Amino acid sequence: MKENLFSVRSTRRQFVAGTLALAGSPLYGQKKYAPRIVCNTFYWVQSFSTPFRYTSSQPDPLKSPPPGRQSAQAEPKGGIVWTDEQWHKAFSDVLYAGYRRMEMLALTVMPRPLEYVQGLLKQYGLVVDHLWLSGPLFPAAAAEETIASSIEALERAVALKCPDFFFDPFGDRGPLSDDGARLQNRGLDRIGRETKDRGMKLCVHNHEGPMRYGAKEWRGVVSNTDPDLVFMCLDLDWCLHAGTDPLPLLYWCGDKGRLGAIHMRTQHHLIPDQTMEDGGDIDFHKVAAYLRKIQFDGSVVEEIAWMKETKVTRSGRENKKVAREWCEKLFGVSAKA
Repeated sequence: MKENLFSVRSTRRQFVAGTLALAGSPLYGQKKYAPRIVCNTFYWVQSFSTPFRYTSSQPDPLKSPPPGRQSAQAEPKGGIVWTDEQWHKAFSDVLYAGYRRMEMLALTVMPRPLEYVQGLLKQYGLVVDHLWLSGPLFPAAAAEETIASSIEALERAVALKCPDFFFDPFGDRGPLSDDGARLQNRGLDRIGRETKDRGMKLCVHNHEGPMRYGAKEWRGVVSNTDPDLVFMCLDLDWCLHAGTDPLPLLYWCGDKGRLGAIHMRTQHHLIPDQTMEDGGDIDFHKVAAYLRKIQFDGSVVEEIAWMKETKVTRSGRENKKVAREWCEKLFGVSAKA
């Protein structure tokens, strides 16, 4: 703001009126607590795979050797690109469970004509809250390919009227070199600019890798990217799997105004529950209280992702319904909003 915006001759009344006008604008107005409860769809990616695509926690690459690659016969097939029947199955389950908003993998949505996806959304009364994509942002050649894929996905997200775009650049290679971190953060700023130019918000999602070593890599993104372009989607469960307490990171990121979304899964002793019922080993009541404190208005993404050790006693659609009810009670908002 220029120094002479308010001249020395301005009256106090003029100054107050101008300040109130700024406060009433969308840019300067106070945020209102209004989290969006979003149904993650990775459960259907798991169940549509053959065999079932279980999730797993990866060992620290610096403390244990990488796991041996499974034989081709044992690797799950399918699950990401859906058949017509699978699209209807997933959407029917989401509707039954009581959600309105969905998180979709970009790789699931992109192969389908836009009209097909829009028609199903209208038929089931659902909306895509955001597309999720991942890819490396270093070395430079890989970054250019990833950014091109991101722009393609962003164009689809615009057509679907998504408010956010989720992107995960992280691997699990141990601490990044300074050059690797600079390239990665530069790429995130670029994707963030492309996202903002299309009227959306970039939220950087994490799995386990960047949350190791005190979340050094994740913290580096918050500290070294443009705060107007890059926001964070903190996945609390993967943070805990990495041996890092997620709550200090939640507070640190939120206090900086960089918290765009959260991914949440409940678990006991690092084994994911079949659904969200009692909160598990992360104190989600503290999470909800903090989101109220900062007047959070981003996505809270409910995610069910089973490991082989997860005890399952209900169908997926029933689990999703129970999870939705738990989220509504915890955050005090409707999943239909």
